[in-house]
Amino acid sequence: MQSQLATFPKEIRFDETNLYIDWKDGAQNTYNLLDLRKKCPCATCRGGHGGKVGAATSHIEKISLISWTKVGRYAISIVWSDYHNTGIYSFDNLRAYADGMEGAFE
Repeated sequence: MQSQLATFPKEIRFDETNLYIDWKDGAQNTYNLLDLRKKCPCATCRGGHGGKVGAATSHIEKISLISWTKVGRYAISIVWSDYHNTGIYSFDNLRAYADGMEGAFE
């Protein structure tokens, strides 16, 4: 079982290709931006509203992160260079994905 600190970020930063999160438990993770964009958890990107999973993101070949904001104490919302901004990336899912746990962002 993970410590509660495992899903609290100490620092979040990004560059042209990656998002970096340093967690309060000392772990550090790197997330590829294109991969994160394609795993957007919003209803449209996940195939809600009658769509197909991946249909909204499969054509994306390059992406950058414009900005991010915290959503409460549990997630971040990202504004992408394609101006998509409805995905809420929970800290639980980000950490689970980095740790290779099945089901994260599915």
